[in-house]
Amino acid sequence: MLAFPRLFALIVFSLLFLPVSLAGQLEILQIDNESTIPETVYSGDLVTLTFDVKNISGVGAAARDVKVSMELNENDFEPVKVSETISEVRSKGSKTISLRFKANESVLPGNYTVPVFLEYLNGSDMITQTEDVDFTVSACQVIRIQNIRLTSSHPHIGDEFGISADLKNPCSTAIRDVSVELKPVTNATIDPFVVSSGTVKKIGDVQPGESETVDFSMNVSDKVSAKTYVFALDANCSDCAKTFSNSFSFLVLGEPELVFSNIEYSVNNALGGSDKQIFQGSTFTLSVQIDNIGEEKAKAVEVSVDFGDSVVGVSKSFLGNVDPDDSGAAIFDLQAGYLAQPGENPGVITVSYVDELGDKREIKESYSLYINEQPPVSPLVYIFILVLVIVALAIIYFIVKFVFRQLAIRKAQSR
Repeated sequence: MLAFPRLFALIVFSLLFLPVSLAGQLEILQIDNESTIPETVYSGDLVTLTFDVKNISGVGAAARDVKVSMELNENDFEPVKVSETISEVRSKGSKTISLRFKANESVLPGNYTVPVFLEYLNGSDMITQTEDVDFTVSACQVIRIQNIRLTSSHPHIGDEFGISADLKNPCSTAIRDVSVELKPVTNATIDPFVVSSGTVKKIGDVQPGESETVDFSMNVSDKVSAKTYVFALDANCSDCAKTFSNSFSFLVLGEPELVFSNIEYSVNNALGGSDKQIFQGSTFTLSVQIDNIGEEKAKAVEVSVDFGDSVVGVSKSFLGNVDPDDSGAAIFDLQAGYLAQPGENPGVITVSYVDELGDKREIKESYSLYINEQPPVSPLVYIFILVLVIVALAIIYFIVKFVFRQLAIRKAQSR
């Protein structure tokens, strides 16, 4: 009779305490080392929440097919990546989880607790476990620079252009004593650029959720080199935790500037010993030299000459590219026409090229050639030619006479 009550008590004790023991053994995961990026969270921030999922099993059990998920109050936070799956977390091992969300602009500063659900297999049992992760949203004191605009993204040397941007207060409180500074990034100082109205603008207070516009005017002085420059707009306020910066870049352009530096000619087989006297029918070489005194390369440079019907020959010469502070020369082999009008014959020399914007440009230069009339032939030349003709006829006469005499002799001998 005494054995039955003891057995009954033992069974009741086992039923009461066995589930608690089993439950303690089934939940083998825990969360540790919580952190956020950025470390200080403000409203409007994109937040990465990182923590370790550890297996604390004391009997060597592994957690398999682990699904980690986070539940957010969407009035305060916008989900971006709120779940992640792990194939296995071994006993005494851990895995790092990174989840992402955005803090809404309207979220209030304070401490927040977010439930994290762990679903996994422990042996053949599916376990659902809930843990909490804590983080803090700090009181918002930041200013954002958005929508930077340039009146010209490719200003030329000597130009003045405008820079403007929007200042946004994403906080639920006013931002006091806002100021914006225009700062160089490529160069150590603002020089040789000139900012006529100063590099710092005082904006004052910006109310919650509102925006203000800031404007700067920058002059590209002639000491600026043609290349890409990077600048930044830095915004700050009296209570801001940090300076907010936004960078922008622009390409300064120069211009190619071609000028005629030398035009000259030289007559081939010059009569009278002067290579500067062009006669009707004379062949001569014309040289045209051009210099690039600009800041950019002149591309596809071509030189052409036009003297109408007075001069014939190849009238175009392709030079290719001419760099800044460099020169090129076009050489033309020409001939004055036999029927060219004696005297001054006006012409035009044209240089065409492609500029820094890809547009075709040209310069022209008027240039005249003085063509002399072919000098009359001296009478002595005619006498000399007549003597040559007489001598030639005489030689022909004696050759013919000699040939006929030889034929007559041969005929007589054959009889």
